[in-house]
Amino acid sequence: MKKFLFRFALFNSLACFALIATGCDSSSTKESVSTDTPTDLGGSAPLGEAGSTTGEAGVNIPGSEPDDKKSEPVLDADGNPVTSKTDKKAPASKKSVITGDWPMWGGDPSRNMVNKTTGVSIDFTPGEGDEKGENVLWVSKLGSQTYGNPVVANGQVYVGTNNGGKYRPKYEDDLGVVLCFDEKTGDFKWQLSREKLPQGRVNDWPEQGICAAPCVIGDRLWVVTNRCELMCLDADGFYDNENDGPFKEEKDTDKQDADIIWSLDMIEDLGVFPHNLATSSPVVHGDYVFLLTSNGVDEAHLEVPAPRAPCFLAVNKNTGEVVWEDNTPFDQILHGQWSSPAIGVVNGKAQVYFPGGDGWLYAFTPEGDGDGNAKLIWKFDLNPKDSKWELGGRGTRNAIISTPVFYDNSVILGVGQDPEHGEGVGHIYRIDATKTGDISPQISDGKEGWKDNPTSGQIWHYGGEDVDGKITGKKGELLFRRTMSTVAVADGLVYAPDLSGFIHCLDFATGKRYWEYDMFAACWGSPMVVDGKVFIGNEDGMLIILQASKEKKLLEEKTFNSSIYSTPTFANGKMYVSDRSQLYSIKVTD
Repeated sequence: MKKFLFRFALFNSLACFALIATGCDSSSTKESVSTDTPTDLGGSAPLGEAGSTTGEAGVNIPGSEPDDKKSEPVLDADGNPVTSKTDKKAPASKKSVITGDWPMWGGDPSRNMVNKTTGVSIDFTPGEGDEKGENVLWVSKLGSQTYGNPVVANGQVYVGTNNGGKYRPKYEDDLGVVLCFDEKTGDFKWQLSREKLPQGRVNDWPEQGICAAPCVIGDRLWVVTNRCELMCLDADGFYDNENDGPFKEEKDTDKQDADIIWSLDMIEDLGVFPHNLATSSPVVHGDYVFLLTSNGVDEAHLEVPAPRAPCFLAVNKNTGEVVWEDNTPFDQILHGQWSSPAIGVVNGKAQVYFPGGDGWLYAFTPEGDGDGNAKLIWKFDLNPKDSKWELGGRGTRNAIISTPVFYDNSVILGVGQDPEHGEGVGHIYRIDATKTGDISPQISDGKEGWKDNPTSGQIWHYGGEDVDGKITGKKGELLFRRTMSTVAVADGLVYAPDLSGFIHCLDFATGKRYWEYDMFAACWGSPMVVDGKVFIGNEDGMLIILQASKEKKLLEEKTFNSSIYSTPTFANGKMYVSDRSQLYSIKVTD
């Protein structure tokens, strides 16, 4: 098997407008009621124009199409129209709004990749080699491969990577690490060092490091390590000269080492068999931490060694005790489980969204059933019922690597596979989160077949083939390909990249495609929308900056030193970008 998927910026499966002041707690998540009518925008049936229905899923066309000719103006924080900027050196707006920290993957538990900073300048140039470049405040060395997304909280920046940076000279070998830097200076502060699992690549792929993004609240952060551990760390490390928490057996206790508060070993304690690497970026709601365990198939990709081991976990954030667990995908796990959970509040009640290794999305209550088990609200199959899973990516059924995004009482999520499996047909759905039960587009007809689901939660679907070529201009062209990226939703638009490097702009209400932009390089990260711009990196080391609107417009391309497998982070008026081996702090506001 070739190099594994964990180049994804999961992280990827990583909207700081709800939790800038409160860290990772999800109490302020949006909760307006959705009244959209379902549509289907892709599949095996011939398609008319984008926005038409195939009739395959028993859903209807909305009463009105989105207006292509007239888009709503983008407004700044004061409600004033923001004029599109074509000159990179022109001020972005008369009055800048600078938001605060970005304390977790996606900024808040809804995981929407949107930041409300305004007055963002794109007048910067990354330097070559060890040079900083223009308007780059500092550059810090990372490992030799970096797939973790920068998280910024309380004056510190955290990134998951491998041990290529050699910040702790006593460690020469490959490790999974979390590096902590000073936000203002980029100076190294401390490192979490986790040795590789002895089982090798089947459970802990070499050189991939720690891919998960930490979740930070106050002086605590929670992260999933390469050893399939959920750890709670002291944000101060040993700089406070104290060994905090009930866990006192740290191997490394120097000032530049991590201070572990508690640790849950999911292999030893829960029997989990992580396929290739554990990668989930945890989310916190109340007193609970939620995560996927990455339980998966064996090295031959033929069986699930631990079907009874949990796939989804709720853990007490203070003690590390398991509150509830769920193994619903059981022996139907297709490959691995490398996504991350999200949280939404629907009609005043929280829901936790877990993408399963079987290609289904599950919504649970945060508190579980009270007996140590999950309590299901709804579930949704993100693959057509006639799709088939085949080894090596040759089939049409997909797993889920992207992170769900909650917005306006709905969830948006696409499907994908290990990037080494190559291109293939993909699908993305907007799902009504107010429903209950099996809300898939189709359900069993009781006769070994399928029928349209009268209680389907599908609001719209985009993907499949453009059979008659009316959308793409090519008969049989794929509308949407496999994806590892998490979407961004802003101003009535959805920005959804696929692995092949195409960025799709869709109407949030109907799923209609407005445009598609080809980056001409693979995309592992996710888009970040800020100040009327879409920022996204690619495998060629380019940071693409597009205009966030119904009209396709390239604003800038910035060249970094190596591949960008992560997602840009905006915090406290700065942009943080991690390429393969360096972390950049870039001045983007005055």
